[in-house]
Amino acid sequence: GLRTAAGVPLLLVSGGMAGFGALAHDIGFAAWEAVMAPVVVWALPAQVVAAELHAAGADLVAIALAAALTSMRFFPMAVALLPTFRTGGLLSRLLQAHLMSATSWAFVMRPSAPRAPRERLAFHTAFTLTCITAAAVAAFAGWLGAAALPKPLALGLLFMNAAFFMVLLAESRNRQVLLAVALRVILCPPIHAVLPEASMLLAGVLGGTGAFLFGDRLRPRS
Repeated sequence: GLRTAAGVPLLLVSGGMAGFGALAHDIGFAAWEAVMAPVVVWALPAQVVAAELHAAGADLVAIALAAALTSMRFFPMAVALLPTFRTGGLLSRLLQAHLMSATSWAFVMRPSAPRAPRERLAFHTAFTLTCITAAAVAAFAGWLGAAALPKPLALGLLFMNAAFFMVLLAESRNRQVLLAVALRVILCPPIHAVLPEASMLLAGVLGGTGAFLFGDRLRPRS
């Protein structure tokens, strides 16, 4: 897990978190708050939502609720991943659910990942802890270098991890997955022109639904 993470995943996570660190500095976060964000919240979109709501003066309950809602996409991922570990009690599974990210889920679910439950658990733990450690360091570096980092570049860095996850999905040989990615890419620009605030969500829902309904038709007939 450490060896797998110490490559492209580490670079992309660090880039995204450096962008968040610069954003956190501009919003008014202290250095320790920027560093703790990836440790406590971890999911980058939830961190951005929490930071923006904090800057707007929202109370802690509203911030926690909004951050939780942005992370609901991880629920089906956790349902698919956690039973494959088959070890540990409830506390262990809750910890693994917290450590899980879209990137770790994609790597652990790949055919090349360990199959044995204990080895799979060790792989996921090492992978995620490596990424979280790098994320905390990168957030601090981004916070320190906020003055030298142009805002458009900082915002662009926030999308690096999401773009990488889409590339991982595109590597899949599953036709439904490929169709879902393609439909979302096609649908997002026109939806954004009409409903910019909901374009990502609607494109994902429509793309995934279309792939689910029509993906089977792409399978070659024997």
